[in-house]
Amino acid sequence: MGIFEKLLGKSEKVPVEEYEELDLSEYEAEIEKEGTTYIRVVEVTGINEIPEIRRQIYEGNIVIADVGYIKHDKLQLERILKDLRLLAEDVNGDIAGLSDDYIIVTPTGIKVDRNKIKGVRS
Repeated sequence: MGIFEKLLGKSEKVPVEEYEELDLSEYEAEIEKEGTTYIRVVEVTGINEIPEIRRQIYEGNIVIADVGYIKHDKLQLERILKDLRLLAEDVNGDIAGLSDDYIIVTPTGIKVDRNKIKGVRS
């Protein structure tokens, strides 16, 4: 008795007639639909873009919001940032500023690492 037979037990030969051919194409197509995450860029010109950002996040996409057009209107900017923070909290995602003009909002299970990656200097 070999070592594999001791570990796995004696293997039985299964006749070829008992195997069934499976068509995996329908499962692969379904996995592709579910597994696709996009990075969407939204130009925020007002509160009107919030529903679309919300929809994108709920669909599992990452949104980069360009708030450069509204940063002069502090009241509107604060309201939009508050809505985006609540959205990220609601889906257990994350939100972070990329610069003065760009905010990234992520869906469930995706977090933004705030540590910069630095190369090794020789």
